[in-house]
Amino acid sequence: MNHIVSQGEDCAQFFRDYITADRKVLCIATLGFNDICLHFPLTLAGFAQVDFLFLVEDRPEVSEILRAAAVRNQDVLMKVLAQRKVTFETIEIVASEDTANVAGRRAAQTCRKALQQSYTDVFVDASSMSRGVCFPVVKYVFEESKKPGHACAHVMTAGRNCSTIKVQSTSSDSPQFVHGFQGVMDTYQMDKAIKLWIPQLSENAVTSLSRIQSKLAPDETCPILPFPSWDPRRGDRLLKEFQGPFLDDWNVNLLDVIYAHESNPMDVCMTIMRIHRSRTDALSASCAVPSVTVLSPSGSRIGSVGMLLAAMEQDLPIMYEENIGYYSPLSSVPDLSQNPPEHLWHIWLRP
Repeated sequence: MNHIVSQGEDCAQFFRDYITADRKVLCIATLGFNDICLHFPLTLAGFAQVDFLFLVEDRPEVSEILRAAAVRNQDVLMKVLAQRKVTFETIEIVASEDTANVAGRRAAQTCRKALQQSYTDVFVDASSMSRGVCFPVVKYVFEESKKPGHACAHVMTAGRNCSTIKVQSTSSDSPQFVHGFQGVMDTYQMDKAIKLWIPQLSENAVTSLSRIQSKLAPDETCPILPFPSWDPRRGDRLLKEFQGPFLDDWNVNLLDVIYAHESNPMDVCMTIMRIHRSRTDALSASCAVPSVTVLSPSGSRIGSVGMLLAAMEQDLPIMYEENIGYYSPLSSVPDLSQNPPEHLWHIWLRP
C-alpha cells in the first residue's frame, strides 16, 4: 500500500486540484454529536460531483443532550446540502436481540450497497466515526479499490486539541477483534504464538485496556504514549495513570514505551510497522513458534487511523472494546466552533 498524504491547509488544496469535473465522488461520514463531524462534509460540499452517505451510529445508552447535538449537526448539514444527494443510514452498534456487537458488519454491508453505483473515488471521514465502524469501512473500500475500474480509496481525519463537547463513554466490557481484523487469532496456530501487544494509551482507559490485556495474555507489551503532544505534560499524566498496570499485570518498564506523535497518523503507522518488521525478522530466524503483533486503539482518532494503516499494511489483528453509550454533564448544546480543527489529514490509499 502506498500513501499520498496531505496535511493541514494542503487538504483543501488537494481537493481543489483532484476533484475535477470528470470525477464522481462518494463521501462516507458519520453524523455525530461532536461538530468535528461537520468539517470535511462542509468542505466537500463545494464540489457538485460529491454525493454523501452519513452513517448514524445507534447506541442504546446516549444522553438526550448528545442526541440534541447530533440533531443540530444534521440540521447544519441539510441546510448546506439541500440540493445534493444525501443519504442517512442508521448503523446498529449492538444487536437488540442478543447485545452482540454488529457495528462493523452492518457498516460494511451498508457501504457495499452504496458502492454499487459508479464512483471514481470514495472518501471516508474518520473524524468522529467509531473504530468498530470506521476500520471495517476503510478496509472494505480499500479492498474494492484493488479491483480494475473500482473507486480509489481515501481516508480523512480532523482533530482538535480540546474537544468542543464533554463526553464520558460506557464500554461494552467485552474485548473483541474488530470486524475484518481478526486474521487467524482464534485458530490453533496461535495457541503458542509469541504475542506482542501495542495498546494506545489515553485518559480513563486503564480499566478497558486492562480487560483487553487479560483476555489477550500477551508475552510482551509496548504501549504507545502520545509524544510529542500539544500538552507537554500529557505524557507524564498518562504514565502516572497507568503506573499500576505497568508495574503489575502488564510488566512494562519505561524502555518498553513507544513514543509516537499525538496528531500525526503517519508517525504512528511507521513506528508500528518498523517494530513489527524488526521483531518478525528477529524471531523468524531464531524461533520455530509463530509471532504476532496485536493492536488496541483508544483515545485520539488521529492516532487510531495510524494504527489502522499499519494493521492494513501488515495484516495485523486489532482488539478493542466497543462503546455502547455516551453521557455528558452538559445542560445545553454548545455553540458550533467558529475555528477550524487544528489538525487535518487526508490520505490517499494506493494499492
